[in-house]
Amino acid sequence: MSRIRACLAYAWAFMAGPIVVAAFFGMPFFASKLVAVTGLHVHPLFTGGEVAQTIDHERYQTLVHRPVFDGLIGQRSTGLVQVKWQPGDANLPETLDEQIDFDQDGKADFRVQLNTRTDVTTLEPLDRRVLSAEEIIRVGNTRILRVNLRNRSD
Repeated sequence: MSRIRACLAYAWAFMAGPIVVAAFFGMPFFASKLVAVTGLHVHPLFTGGEVAQTIDHERYQTLVHRPVFDGLIGQRSTGLVQVKWQPGDANLPETLDEQIDFDQDGKADFRVQLNTRTDVTTLEPLDRRVLSAEEIIRVGNTRILRVNLRNRSD
């Protein structure tokens, strides 16, 4: 009787082996299908939200994302807006000086000066909702700045 059990156990292990290997190598496929079916996505606080406007300069582009105040339940009292400077064919200029209108109301909301060599940033708030700037995030030749905001509804 114990020999039969052992044979069945080895047969089961032998048959389950290919299933485990197929599941392991198929994980990216299965994961993408699971995300597509359930509608899962990365929270905008991590991605910066969708790009709301693109300002095209000769040598680079400025991408201004939508302001993010999304919380688990409703809107948060503070949030952020992400600004990304993306070079074209060459590198970014050594200094960037730009006024950003994140809410697209026709008035600049803050002015940012950025030294791309040292990543030193100066933020000049032009609207009372603008709180502070976080450290520059460097991804290759691209620079990303997150500006902390106060929600208008507060």
